[in-house]
Amino acid sequence: MSAQSGKAAGEPPAVAPSPGDAKIATDYLRIFGYLPEDVPLASDAGRAALRASQAMALLPTTGTVDEATRKVFEQPRCGFPDRQGTEEPGQPKSPGGVGEFVAYGTVWDHAVITYRINNLSPDFDGNRQRTLIRQAWARWAAVVPLVFEETTATPDVEIRFATGTHGDGSPFDGPGNILAHAFFPPPNGGALAGDAHFDEDERWQDGIRAGGFDLFTVAVHEFGHSLGLNHTFMPNSTMNPFYPTPSTPATDDRAGVRDIYRRHIWAASLYRDVLGRRFDNNGLDYWVRKLFSNTSTDQVARAFLYSLENSGRLATDLYFTLLDRAPEPAGLNHWRTQLAGGLGRQAAIVAFLDSAEYRGKYPANDAFIDSLYRRLLRRPPDAGGFQYWKSAMTGGTSRYEVARGFVLSDEYCRAYARSLYLRYLRREPERAGWDDWTGRLKAGLNHQDAETGFAASPEYQNAVVNWW
Repeated sequence: MSAQSGKAAGEPPAVAPSPGDAKIATDYLRIFGYLPEDVPLASDAGRAALRASQAMALLPTTGTVDEATRKVFEQPRCGFPDRQGTEEPGQPKSPGGVGEFVAYGTVWDHAVITYRINNLSPDFDGNRQRTLIRQAWARWAAVVPLVFEETTATPDVEIRFATGTHGDGSPFDGPGNILAHAFFPPPNGGALAGDAHFDEDERWQDGIRAGGFDLFTVAVHEFGHSLGLNHTFMPNSTMNPFYPTPSTPATDDRAGVRDIYRRHIWAASLYRDVLGRRFDNNGLDYWVRKLFSNTSTDQVARAFLYSLENSGRLATDLYFTLLDRAPEPAGLNHWRTQLAGGLGRQAAIVAFLDSAEYRGKYPANDAFIDSLYRRLLRRPPDAGGFQYWKSAMTGGTSRYEVARGFVLSDEYCRAYARSLYLRYLRREPERAGWDDWTGRLKAGLNHQDAETGFAASPEYQNAVVNWW
């Protein structure tokens, strides 16, 4: 490298652009975040900015305003900057700007995102536009557990059509080039956080064809910014800046938004893996807000495991598994309340096995012991084990103590620990971890507390991002 010029040895000298090309290039590079206001295009830094813009467009990085680069400058695209520079979150992009497209990584701290359509384009049917906007949000709701609801009240996201200077510090440019722009989630953008603006000087239409721009395609892209995604150079991604982009989020779009909303995904996954159902909108919103207000993952997971809903599921399962029948309302309410109040699942199992109803099913000791092997260990009794427990009961060991011995046995606890690995981590246990959880369960750790450990584990939290 030359210490004076900063050019690589043998690199041809830069060709100065014409005054017209220089102005077009400078304006483009400043608008889209490549070139600071105080850096001239003719400098080494200016040429580096031009090469960066060429790289985004997948062009040869010549650092000169060639014909291919001129075409990129004229191409219709999103007005969101490709680069956010070195500004810190909350600082304006440029002096006098009301909003800013700076810093990324911010995220909505709740799950139900409201939007309000302040006005619509006169270019085609308003009801159809409203439908397309709703469907554009749905493309992202299919990727991450977020709920988008239209409202007439104060929203999270305002959607409007505007022309020229429209009060957000980022004016539109008339027909062509910039089609729309949006702002990152709070705190970026201040009062404009999440908002999406569409240039009314464009000809908006329903569908990709000559003569105008497809509102649906552009809206899907802009809403990606509203959720916190930056631009990507990937040509077949929704978050590529150049129109038209795919209206179904591609692999890198999905990976990006899922990484941003990993806490939302984790909370939604608890509904699936603990409660066995899809989340309800208000419930998910409640728990996501809890996570963003410093409630720990352990606390949230424990709340799910000891909830009345999960406790009811556990109690119902015990009735069917041990008593071979559906629960009666009074009995279900009793056991659900006990489990939600902190009773361990294994203690409930022992109580069921020691109940008068279970005794009536297996009045003889031999039949009782045989049933424990088959119902708890899921196998026929081995001769030695059967004789051990028969002798113990002959010697005065109670059914309660025998049942407890089975539930706290190495075999039962090891099998239960393995089931947690398979259920929450989708894998077989490693020996050290398996031994550790088996030991805790044998020592009396509540089953719900063991599940909490798995559901709140970093491995599970990281894995569910890829399972959503």
